[in-house]
Amino acid sequence: MYLFESFFNDVFNIKSVIMALITIGLIAIMMVMTYLVAQRTARLSRTRTFILEMIEALVVVGGVFLLRQTFLVLNGGSVMSWAYAIAQLMILLYSMYAMQTLAVTLVNLAMPLVFYGQALRLGANTRYWWVFMLTMAVLFGVIAYISRHQDLVLTSEWRFLVLQFLYGGAWCLIIWSARPYHLFYATNVLVVFIAYMWIIRFFVTRVNHVINHFARLDQAANYDELTGVRNRANFDTTTVGVFGVYRQHPTMPITMAMFDIDHFKHFNDDYGHLAGDAVLKHVAQLFNQELTKQTNHGELFRYGGEEFVIIFENISPVDAQNKVTTIRNVLQKSPITINGDTMTVTVSIGISALQQSDADFDSWFKRVDHYLYLSKEAGRNRITVEGQTQKL
Repeated sequence: MYLFESFFNDVFNIKSVIMALITIGLIAIMMVMTYLVAQRTARLSRTRTFILEMIEALVVVGGVFLLRQTFLVLNGGSVMSWAYAIAQLMILLYSMYAMQTLAVTLVNLAMPLVFYGQALRLGANTRYWWVFMLTMAVLFGVIAYISRHQDLVLTSEWRFLVLQFLYGGAWCLIIWSARPYHLFYATNVLVVFIAYMWIIRFFVTRVNHVINHFARLDQAANYDELTGVRNRANFDTTTVGVFGVYRQHPTMPITMAMFDIDHFKHFNDDYGHLAGDAVLKHVAQLFNQELTKQTNHGELFRYGGEEFVIIFENISPVDAQNKVTTIRNVLQKSPITINGDTMTVTVSIGISALQQSDADFDSWFKRVDHYLYLSKEAGRNRITVEGQTQKL
């Protein structure tokens, strides 16, 4: 009875209420961040996506640090409290379910090592080091499984229950290996931890549902269903913003490259419309992938039919020519096979920068379209940059 009262007083008191409120606030912040990041990563380059994911990881680390500092203040310089342990576990595990990034997974893997290192520095006994090593192996396995199967775990109640038990139990044994305590506490900690996480699971699944819903809406509204690249509607919206940027920074080059697939009608007529669709997907996805490798300042759009447009911000026509030509060369080395026939796909390209003399978007667009026409008139598989046509 004494042990139960001691645990109850440790977990359910005014200090714990304060910690609970802070924990809820941190979880709310992570919910909002998860939603905002999910809305933006589809539009960002790999580098910027990586930066956002690192920021998420720093938020998790900052949350754990804030919990620790708060407990140090509330408990006269000590963090020896099960309420603190439960709050920290909730933050760590919630972040892995909600954010679903490698950086956050690595934070979860690193935290037990940080804890044990701090415990040793403060004079903990290393007698049960083998318990720590065995338990770390279990914890690493649990974290690795959750990081790969978040959605499956959240939708399967028995998996969720088992993994919460293993995660919480592993942490209890890690703490015990450095600071031995009565195992009665571990049972109570697991019960409270699993109960809290069950509530959090409800909110995580709802947040994921909202994120997925808006992602589907965004995909339908802004991306071409066949090729997966941005569509005409997104192109029209983007060009409005481009003109706004140009008016504020008239010395910054903004370049448009337009290209279409040579003899596309031949694919449709000779092999059927499904073959034509396959060619469109092949070209669009290759250009999109290679463009991401080439620069963070270019966006690809399917304007219509077999015609595509790339908007380059802060890139001159010469630099745009180099990047597009490099991508075109990759296309040349990546033939497509249709009905057993292997064929090389070529494109014709027109490139021009936005100029101060352009009164509106149409004047710029018509000039680029004219340059594309010159490339096709010259025999296709050509590139025309500011009126100068060259063979590719």
